[in-house]
Amino acid sequence: MEALEKLSLGILRVNTYVAAARGECLVIDPGGAEVLDLLSRLGCRDVVVAITHGHFDHVAAVEPLVARGAVVAAHPLAPRVAEAYAELGVKMGYLTATPRFGVDIELSEGKTLEAAGLSLRILYTPGHSPDHIVLHEPRLRLAFTGDLIFMGSIGRVDIALGDPAAMERSLARIARELPPETRLLPGHGPETTLGRELLHNPYLQRLSP
Repeated sequence: MEALEKLSLGILRVNTYVAAARGECLVIDPGGAEVLDLLSRLGCRDVVVAITHGHFDHVAAVEPLVARGAVVAAHPLAPRVAEAYAELGVKMGYLTATPRFGVDIELSEGKTLEAAGLSLRILYTPGHSPDHIVLHEPRLRLAFTGDLIFMGSIGRVDIALGDPAAMERSLARIARELPPETRLLPGHGPETTLGRELLHNPYLQRLSP
């Protein structure tokens, strides 16, 4: 990986991450068409779009990227989740219509996504959404956590398709399996570390040992 940049897009300020290496770029959670300008600036020739989950703010620019030639990597449930949230996305101005995309690279539990110099291990982490995944790069000690964990908080589960019990299991898994020094790059807000969240995030503090 030669570069890793972050854009915070839309009224919900979704974090869109772009990793680049040797003309290949990985876009994680494309929240707005502004990402196209960044891809041009980075000289991206081949583009992979990875989706942590199908909520409208995280898939708002999937279709323009696909039109540019990008391939889509996501959990197989992501298109159905995107369709379920499309009406709300239109009302909030993120979408003009239901996003239509297929999954070219299936990101399910235990698989690995190789793109832009990264080797990302896929962890299935439902709760906030039934298709939610975390992309973990063990070598670089970083994880793209989507809306699973934020600095001091977690993704909502009191929404359509949310599952509080699944969220607790997913949080416990991350706390158990990832090293505390792992950088967490969330879908909203500033980055943090797992160690910090274990100490200060009330939702992780109350997990059963």
